[in-house]
Amino acid sequence: MKIIGVIGGCGSGKSEVSNLFKNRFNAYIIDADEIAHNVISKDSKAYKKIVNHFGKHILDDNGNINRSKLGKLVFADEKELKHLTEITHPYINEDITNIINKLKNENKYSYIVLEITALGEGEIYSLIDEYWYIYCDIDVRIERLLKYRNISTESAMNIISKQLSDEEFRKYADVIIDNSNTLDITYDQMKKYLD
Repeated sequence: MKIIGVIGGCGSGKSEVSNLFKNRFNAYIIDADEIAHNVISKDSKAYKKIVNHFGKHILDDNGNINRSKLGKLVFADEKELKHLTEITHPYINEDITNIINKLKNENKYSYIVLEITALGEGEIYSLIDEYWYIYCDIDVRIERLLKYRNISTESAMNIISKQLSDEEFRKYADVIIDNSNTLDITYDQMKKYLD
């Protein structure tokens, strides 16, 4: 059972590619973003550390972390982004490792696909057999971010500027999939590597 890390910047279509893996190639999808959301939930171990560091003004009326407020803080300051990462990543890595180990024991899937936005060192990265970089033209990425996240062009550009560049993603990539066009074209590219 091969473990594939799907990487790429915001708006590149990692989720679309993950859905193709799930629906056409018998893959189990682990969305690191979803795990990260759970890690900062009110009952989590990371919650108190985040609130202690960033302050109660990042909370909504119910005491939950407002991800939009937190996002604005960390994307405006690299040191704060690094600090948030240092708090959350150990918990994210632990949760993902546990899921992978469980899936390996069940042996029901052909692939485990780990959809990740950041790259780094640690146990989960050593479990990945191949990195698939989902490339997408910058204009298409911005258009998708404006449509699906309902943000300004300036905000979209700011998010993209804080992520790895195309060249940096390509350094990690074992496979590069161009997702700038239709999903049928993307699927045809994937088949070449999976059949």
